Amino acid sequence: MKNRKVIIAAGGTGGHIVPAISIAKELMKEGVQILFVGNRNSMEQQLAKRHDLDFAEINVQKFYRKITIAHIKFPFKLIKSIIDSKKIIRKFKPDAFLGTGGFVSGPVGYAAHLQKVPIFLQEQNSYPGATTKILSKYASKILVGNHDAIKHLPKEKAAYSGNPINQNAVTEKDAINFEKFGLRADTKKIFLFGGSQGSVVLNNAFFPIIDDLLQKGFEVIWQIGRYSFNEFYPKVKDIKGIYAFDFTNEIGKIYNSVDLAIARAGALSLAELETKKIPSILIPLPSAAENHQFYNALELKEKNVAVIIEQKDLDPVILKDTTLKMLKNIDKIKENFSSTIHANSAKNIAGTIMNYLS
Repeated sequence: MKNRKVIIAAGGTGGHIVPAISIAKELMKEGVQILFVGNRNSMEQQLAKRHDLDFAEINVQKFYRKITIAHIKFPFKLIKSIIDSKKIIRKFKPDAFLGTGGFVSGPVGYAAHLQKVPIFLQEQNSYPGATTKILSKYASKILVGNHDAIKHLPKEKAAYSGNPINQNAVTEKDAINFEKFGLRADTKKIFLFGGSQGSVVLNNAFFPIIDDLLQKGFEVIWQIGRYSFNEFYPKVKDIKGIYAFDFTNEIGKIYNSVDLAIARAGALSLAELETKKIPSILIPLPSAAENHQFYNALELKEKNVAVIIEQKDLDPVILKDTTLKMLKNIDKIKENFSSTIHANSAKNIAGTIMNYLS
């Protein structure tokens, strides 16, 4: 078989970019040449270069859901990005296109359709994003990370694949150095995280209950995030039983160190929590498109490994009561986990594409 080429587009958030890179690396193991397409000066450009992926730039603008002057530029940038994508595709001559969502995938995927390049899509969320829904009519196969997504896509094309996740997070075997961070090895630990930037809403609800949790013998690992780090870190940095930070590259070790997570409900975070078998309290981001985080969380709730607190109901009292109730039954909840396919998702999706190419 000749050397195959696949063009990949993703952007906007890490939730779209991480799966794209994970699948790209699996395809490269099979000798496939990869070209990653994304916005210039973007997160996807930074991450693609960090992973030594060839990168081509376009300039496309997100379509904002609120009224904004930026909408005037949108159609012109969209048309230009489709034209630029066609030029990139003609030069690269890919055997297939893979899109993992985000507004960047749209023009590249449509250009692939115009150039008669087979299209593969990977959708992370329970409710497919606009780009996936638009490109689905042209796709050869749509691999989804949440069973509910199939309801909203052409059933003859959609198949459950799980979500490609950070392999470093799931293959890590060690725990953190408890002594180094002022923690003990023999306590139940709570992990609060709201993504790399943090969640001000979660932080504000969590901070008032920390003393009560510590007094009951629990310990806290808290990813405050960059937005409110300067507000909260000085208040807790000298308290024994709390390890607080803005961002970490040791997420795998933290997963191995905790008993309960309190988090938003992004698709990749949930896939990691499910793979690592960590019960969770999920507070979906209500502004997420089509309320997809709520439906992401619902799948884990229905498996009896998570509870949902909607943001409109969130306050310190409810969060404390829910946390203590979960910790009281934590061992029983852990028994509800079954095996998942997220850890092998990138390899399986790459295999699906390779089967087509061969």
